[in-house]
Amino acid sequence: MEYDAIIIGAGTAGLAAAVKLSCLGKKVLVLEKQPVPGGLATTFTRKGFIFESSLHCVDGLQQGGEIRGFLDKYGITQKINFIELRNFSRIIYPEHDFTVGFNRDDFVDYLRKSFPQEAAGIERLFGAIDRFYRHFDRYYYSKIPYFLKIPLTPLLCPEIIRLSFITAEQFIGKFIRDARLKGIVTDIWSFIGVPPERLSAFYYLIVLRGYYYLPTFYIQGSSSKLFKAMLEKVEENGSTVKFNTEVVRIITGNGQRAQGVATAKGEIFQAKVIISNANPIDTFEKLVDNPGIKEMYRQKLSGMEKSISATQLYLGLSRPAKGLGMDNFMISINTNYDHAEDLASCLGGDYEHCSFSLVDHAQVEPALVPAGKGSLLIMTIDSYANWDKLSPQEYKLKKQEVARKLIKRAEKYLPGLNETIEVMEVATPKTMERYGSAPQGAIYGFAQIPEQSVFRRLPLDTAVKGLFLAGAWTQPGAGIHACFISGMDVAGLALRFLK
Repeated sequence: MEYDAIIIGAGTAGLAAAVKLSCLGKKVLVLEKQPVPGGLATTFTRKGFIFESSLHCVDGLQQGGEIRGFLDKYGITQKINFIELRNFSRIIYPEHDFTVGFNRDDFVDYLRKSFPQEAAGIERLFGAIDRFYRHFDRYYYSKIPYFLKIPLTPLLCPEIIRLSFITAEQFIGKFIRDARLKGIVTDIWSFIGVPPERLSAFYYLIVLRGYYYLPTFYIQGSSSKLFKAMLEKVEENGSTVKFNTEVVRIITGNGQRAQGVATAKGEIFQAKVIISNANPIDTFEKLVDNPGIKEMYRQKLSGMEKSISATQLYLGLSRPAKGLGMDNFMISINTNYDHAEDLASCLGGDYEHCSFSLVDHAQVEPALVPAGKGSLLIMTIDSYANWDKLSPQEYKLKKQEVARKLIKRAEKYLPGLNETIEVMEVATPKTMERYGSAPQGAIYGFAQIPEQSVFRRLPLDTAVKGLFLAGAWTQPGAGIHACFISGMDVAGLALRFLK
């Protein structure tokens, strides 16, 4: 059977593309090698506890938000419910402890009171940030089609280009000097995966807005409810989703045009368009069948820097974490204000000094855990190199040792935590690689540095006609919001190609 489009992977971007294409009348086939959708943002269950593998919350779901508009337009909103978060996070530093809500003015007031000597610089900084958001909104919400908007960006919004060439440190350093203040203002770096000295200023500002300026939500019943609703919509539209179906080859013939895919089960499916929501390294090294295309992309991709990874502890507790002192949905704990130094601790495997975060999903959605119980996620940034080349026994012992260290550190804020643990799973960069199909466990795809920022990031279209990319590794960037946009945009390119 021939389809209009085949989508490889049922991650966020793949599902967003499938919803848009199928709602607009195209016959779509989604092929996912795992038994469940979501990619790295999936959920899993252990002894009645539902755990989010990576997703903390979703921005852009407020009225008028990008993702909310997409879900409304294509009939997804009516299938799910949103839970609005009261605050984003409690943030702890050696000399500062405060809570970030979704209010720009409250955050600025806290900074002014904490750093009165920097008050004027703080005002100028946030004035510049606000101006960028106004310019960006005029650009983004213009009615110009995506394929025209890209080449016109230097004229429509030159600030995007300018900020994509500098780092967050360079942008902020024009306004403030205090090292502690710089550290607090850029605390969001761990959600992007690059410290301010190397982080694209553009990505920093986009993520800052999503979590510090605008309301953020959780999906009632877990993120899997969102993905299930998207799958239902695709199938309601007459399209098909197949799980436990691994694509092993993208058929291009002479490498000029996508023709179809072959699966590990020996099936052949044909389509005019192929959208790969798999990572581009595997897409071109393992799937595309043309040697010339493989070599061209091998050279291109080998020079691109991958993002960091993470180690995460998923804990099922005998009582709610709030009763232990978890006074917010999320707590970010930093041992110092220098994020580059902190990253060095993380990458060096110094689990007794690296920063880490605590996330209590059950505080927002009690239905994730059995009645009267609780859950906790402990997360720290990590390097694949810290876990590579270990024997099975060494790997098992290291997981136990790292878990012990992180739980002990968490008990400083949640006394008695260890005694309440009923269930524990430990995910390492190797886990991210295996279940998320992320080379070296890179949770944010390619690193979001200026050299790989905005239009210097891997594009959605490829050298093979009819073959497109979608997801965190490509434009516009990493994170669930960006992946939704990636799926929406690539669907637009596919529709244009199919005309």
